[in-house]
Amino acid sequence: MPPRTAAKRTAPTRGGAARADGTAAARPDFVRPKTAQQAVAEALRQEITTGKLAPGSWIVQETLAERFGMSRIPVREALKTLEAEEYITYVPHSGYRVAKLSLDDLVEVFTLRAILEEALIRDAMPGVTDEIVDEMRSVNAEMDAALTAGDTIAVGVHNRQFHFLTFQQSRMARTKRIVTQLWNTADAYRPLYSPLLDMPRVCDEHELMIEAMAERDVERMVTLNHEHRAHAIDPIHRIFEPESGR
Repeated sequence: MPPRTAAKRTAPTRGGAARADGTAAARPDFVRPKTAQQAVAEALRQEITTGKLAPGSWIVQETLAERFGMSRIPVREALKTLEAEEYITYVPHSGYRVAKLSLDDLVEVFTLRAILEEALIRDAMPGVTDEIVDEMRSVNAEMDAALTAGDTIAVGVHNRQFHFLTFQQSRMARTKRIVTQLWNTADAYRPLYSPLLDMPRVCDEHELMIEAMAERDVERMVTLNHEHRAHAIDPIHRIFEPESGR
């Protein structure tokens, strides 16, 4: 006769209630720590988007491993992640470097964004909710506060959040991924051209876009988004002027 199995305990364990199978339920306040790979990728993203790592800068795996105090394996995986996201590129026989674009490349990025973001906004508009509009207002207010405080990192983060909210409800997942990659590719140049932008005007244009979203006016929203993006083209040309004059 086989031995009797012990009944499963259902008493709660320390730190959380028990499930029916006897295992402890996840604590709502528990935050899973980042893996080494995630931590390196996040650190490099921040350095790229803040200008600490300029376009074209070489990234040496051995140096990063020593700097972060870890083996080269998580560093290598982090670099592969950033390559897939198009923050960096791999040069055969040389290694990784921050994405370096020409003026024509950047203009093409903005042209593609214009086409694809219009498609996303049109697809998203029927699903826009009052909650999304409220979140856009909140993010724009945070961006305005960061601008007043001189926190350029937060300004860039909130600006990106704002624009991605305009097409959050789109069902076109593949197009969203492409647009995300386009933003990533140009992120290394944002610290160069952002100081040339009229940032109070940027926030004011965001307010107009919020009004269009609140009214579910897709044509107005598309027009405003195109005009808003076009204002970055002149500063982009200007950051390349020293090179063209050589």
